[in-house]
Amino acid sequence: MRLRAIALATALALACGVPAVAGIPRDARDVKLIDQNGVGFTLRDIRRPTAVIFVATRCGDACPIAEALFSRLSDELAREHVDARLLTVTLDPQHDAPIVMSNSARAFGADATRWRWASGKPDDVYRLLDAFNVERLDGKFHGTFAYVLDAHGIPTRLVMLSTSADRELLGYLRAAASQRG
Repeated sequence: MRLRAIALATALALACGVPAVAGIPRDARDVKLIDQNGVGFTLRDIRRPTAVIFVATRCGDACPIAEALFSRLSDELAREHVDARLLTVTLDPQHDAPIVMSNSARAFGADATRWRWASGKPDDVYRLLDAFNVERLDGKFHGTFAYVLDAHGIPTRLVMLSTSADRELLGYLRAAASQRG
């Protein structure tokens, strides 16, 4: 619980423009990414409440669980007509080039208008990972959280990934979308 609170506080502080700490960008909303269709974008460009996960396509541990959870969440958002987005960002930009993310998106039937799979220049992806305080352990990257961003790309919630996190994320996204008007 304490780690969750620290990670959320850090993400919120960084996204809201608090001064940089040890090379971490103040604001990750303008980091350039490339989606599964080769389209460049930033978090600020999304302009919808968004849930974000970080995965590595070669991972056989937590990442497939996160991807399956987002697949269910994508279906639920469509079924309930919630005007929100999903974003899966690589943890391994050296391997997961945009074409690799495109292949994974296709395997999950991800429609880029609702669920983007992103990579980009490694330095840009690492800046985003740093801004979200995603730790690098033993040369591996492992995300066990989903982040909920408001329509301005500012983190508002941190959700620990679990088999039922899609329901929790759906609730947060539904509430954020209804506040947009």
